[in-house]
Amino acid sequence: MPGTMEFLRRSAEERKTVLCFGMDPVLERINAGSATGAIEERIEPFFHGITDRLLEENEIAAIKPNYAYFAKYGFDGLYVLEGIMQRYKNKIPIILDGKRGDIGKSSEAYAAEAFDFWGADALTVSPYMGEDSVRPFAREGKLAYVLCRTSNEGARDFQELRCGRKFLYEIVAEKAVSWGCGLVVGATSDSIKRLVKAAGNEVPFLIPGIGAQGGDLEMVMEALKPNPHIHRISASASIAYAYEKAGGNPVEAALKEAQKLNAVIREYVPRFSK
Repeated sequence: MPGTMEFLRRSAEERKTVLCFGMDPVLERINAGSATGAIEERIEPFFHGITDRLLEENEIAAIKPNYAYFAKYGFDGLYVLEGIMQRYKNKIPIILDGKRGDIGKSSEAYAAEAFDFWGADALTVSPYMGEDSVRPFAREGKLAYVLCRTSNEGARDFQELRCGRKFLYEIVAEKAVSWGCGLVVGATSDSIKRLVKAAGNEVPFLIPGIGAQGGDLEMVMEALKPNPHIHRISASASIAYAYEKAGGNPVEAALKEAQKLNAVIREYVPRFSK
């Protein structure tokens, strides 16, 4: 298999999108909150069904399972995660949303878990403890997305602190680029414009916040236009649970939501037109 960067480019070109499907299982929202059946039997077919259809229709170019949402259901949830990793490995880039980051030796262990055990192509990483905590994740052929300017409301507490003439998130971006990492940059802030420019649009961004969090997809696509293939725009609940608003079959509702997002994405990238 090619390295993750090449895998991202190729997948985007072949599927004509940069949309990433984030997987955040919530039992109460699956199958209208049905309480019947084992956890594994409820989560697995729900996400397999949606993902298989989105891949069949070329509406996504990555998946992003969120470790915490699976782990909260104990071993049953982790078995589902294992099944997802095995089912889609080498078919589409898999970004494990684990937000790891610890002292060097611990980070080495976390990196082995993410890349060797789970088989992820990429992993989200917290940079707060500095270079030695991030380096183990910057493995050749893999990709670490460093949390930079995130999409949550509390991001301002630290990320927008002024350090001289720059915001702290800009310094994080500079460091991450020098370490060979990608960046997590939320769609809920126009900081993405500054960061794309600062990174020369050659650094892969993982961009959450589209959909349920109300991120500005048009603003994001305008910023990414010069080199969109390496980036991934992630939507999670808005796709997985689209049927809550639309009604009907969860798979068909998810497909329509992804198609709606891709209509905007493909408008900004003419060669992505299907």
